[in-house]
Amino acid sequence: MNKIVKQIEKYVIPEIASKKPVFCVTGPMASGKNFVCAEFEKLGFISIDLDKEVHKVLEEKTPDVFEAFEKTAEKQGIKIRTEDNKLDRRALGALLFSSPALLKKHEDIIYPALTENIKAFIKSTNEKKDDRPKGIILNATVLYKTPKLLDKCDFIVYVQAGWIKRFNRARKRDHMNEIQIMQRFTAQKNLLDDYKATGKKIIVIKN
Repeated sequence: MNKIVKQIEKYVIPEIASKKPVFCVTGPMASGKNFVCAEFEKLGFISIDLDKEVHKVLEEKTPDVFEAFEKTAEKQGIKIRTEDNKLDRRALGALLFSSPALLKKHEDIIYPALTENIKAFIKSTNEKKDDRPKGIILNATVLYKTPKLLDKCDFIVYVQAGWIKRFNRARKRDHMNEIQIMQRFTAQKNLLDDYKATGKKIIVIKN
């Protein structure tokens, strides 16, 4: 039994009792959220990756994103439109994480549609008569920014990992340069405090 499963069984399973909960697995960039969710899935839970769901919404909202950010990006020497007229998500990320105001503007475009999609997923999962999972996991970094989804969560599982480990993972996995990684790390430096401010019960898992 690996250390993640030991922590899940010691700290999380007792919180569930007989109910089938909805909860969030969160943590800063490259802390290991996906790995932890995979361990939960082996135990009979179902998880939905909100980063991937954001990408789906982003495809639908690409014209709005171009209109909102393209001129600002060009002034900074960033091209968010590819040669085949598609959105360059990496370039957009570099722009957004350079400014809290730009990031907030982007979230205001994306989050309303994301919220409705996830609420529909939760509803359809709970309506299953056969093969219903033990619980639903929302795999998300900043779920506290979508209060309507956070309200559906019974508790928060917060994944922690050391700074150096996270930095090396991010550089290897995402092929980002040091400046881009540090911008994202800085944007998430108060993440645990942001979740504590919600009043939700938080269970910390160390990865």
